Amino acid sequence: MLIMETASQHFERGEYQAAMEAWIQAAGDGDIEAEFRLGELYSQGAGFEKDFQRAHEHFLKAANAGHTESEYSLGVLYGVGLGTEEDVPEAAYWYTRAADKGHVPAMCNLAGLYERGTGVTQDFAKAVELYSTAAQAGYVVAAFNLGVMWENGVGLPKDEAKAAELYDLASSAGLAAAQFNLAILLLTSDTVERDVERAMDLMAAAADQGHVPAQTNLAFLQKKSADGSA
Repeated sequence: MLIMETASQHFERGEYQAAMEAWIQAAGDGDIEAEFRLGELYSQGAGFEKDFQRAHEHFLKAANAGHTESEYSLGVLYGVGLGTEEDVPEAAYWYTRAADKGHVPAMCNLAGLYERGTGVTQDFAKAVELYSTAAQAGYVVAAFNLGVMWENGVGLPKDEAKAAELYDLASSAGLAAAQFNLAILLLTSDTVERDVERAMDLMAAAADQGHVPAQTNLAFLQKKSADGSA
């Protein structure tokens, strides 16, 4: 434990080489958390060039020992092919292990795989279940994704009002995609109360974050407003 505390202190002070050496020592003594920290160090490139192959090696050791965060991180690497060959079914396996232990981002990522039917058999009901659990835990990306399913009637009855509620939740946390989608519903939906002023505010918030469709639509709305007031 003392080695881990020392390593963390080195890391917080930006002494990355010293932190690495301490974590290597702890990992050599069988500390699984140290394996995870080394994986993070290599994947984030803190003080070093990123090395996803080494990150994968450390995450794999820790994941095989049941380290939940490493299971999730390993799923991410397999899902995008960093440090290893892309293998979506393998990503799904590790996401499932982490999700089964309550890891919320793993639930969201796994839900996406079930929704799209990539790496697993498509299962909208399972996607909804996982997104819902993650959203209830406060994970706004899951709330947004669930909102998209409600809006489009994918795996659920089409319900723009329920979609708007979820977009509103994610918008309040600053998620640009949710701000944009909610703005569109406020402008076009037959079941969500029309609110042009709020829609423009949401478009502006998303546009400020670099959301290109929001930037385009905001410019159009502002021109339309100016033309209407001329």
